[in-house]
Amino acid sequence: MRTLISIRLRNAAVLLVLATMLCFTLVVSAPGNVAVLIAELRSPKATFEQIRVVEEELGLNDPLVVRYGNWLGSALKGDLGISYKTGESIGPALAGRLHVTGILVAGGAIFAMILSFALGFIGALFPGRIGDAATRVIALLGASMPSFFVGALLIYGLAVELRLLPTFGSAGLSSWIMPWMTIGLLPAAVLSRVVRVGLEEAMARPFALTASAKGLSRGRIIFRHALPNIAPTYINALGAQGGAMVVGAVVVEPLFALKGVADFFLQGVLFRDFMVVQACLLVFLTSFIILNLLVDIGMMFSDPKLRRQGANA
Repeated sequence: MRTLISIRLRNAAVLLVLATMLCFTLVVSAPGNVAVLIAELRSPKATFEQIRVVEEELGLNDPLVVRYGNWLGSALKGDLGISYKTGESIGPALAGRLHVTGILVAGGAIFAMILSFALGFIGALFPGRIGDAATRVIALLGASMPSFFVGALLIYGLAVELRLLPTFGSAGLSSWIMPWMTIGLLPAAVLSRVVRVGLEEAMARPFALTASAKGLSRGRIIFRHALPNIAPTYINALGAQGGAMVVGAVVVEPLFALKGVADFFLQGVLFRDFMVVQACLLVFLTSFIILNLLVDIGMMFSDPKLRRQGANA
């Protein structure tokens, strides 16, 4: 087990280095002169000497390897550069937005898990009945509707017509309900099918048939015997959908006026603020890598085959 975990950690470290190289290349290959942009932020009519001073400050005349090393060292300390738009340091601005995106994705994941298990269990407990057919229809609709459309429907129904929830902002718990539902509906639809199909396959295995022959109820067999068998598959699918929710935040945050990392990223793209885009991409890629690492470790603990493989490694 320790060997497999150490291999996963090593692979994650390699991916993190490659991610930093990709983010660094983004700014290096960006059109225009970075020094000119920063110099014009300081002075609208920047002179050639002022541009040269900025180039020296940023080390733009150094070799790429040296520039990458300096940038990586600064990034590890939280210094992610200066915004072209505002002229302010990106690190503090980004740090103040991380919790917003974190709450959005975590809440959406919890909503997706609750809804997916509810739909999956209803279908597995009543196979071939109205409940099973209804869960299939709900899952199909949830997987077919894009996030912006779901958000618009929720805003119109729950905020405009019924006036139950606020339409934007993050002032309290009620303001998070619609964003969580918007970002979590599609993953919930996908995960519900993972639960339903996994339980159906598990109930057809010999251990489930034996338990049924002993007189155990279908519900007891599902919860005590079948559910643990779908854990590795569910964890793997949940990790994939978690990454999709991070991407989905780019749509959901502006829709509900949430000032998170995704909204910051869109502002950087809109104003061609490559330093902001670089910093946000670094956060996104790092979150993907860490999430996949946690998924791999979770699958090791939930799958006996992987545990035996780790013991023999």
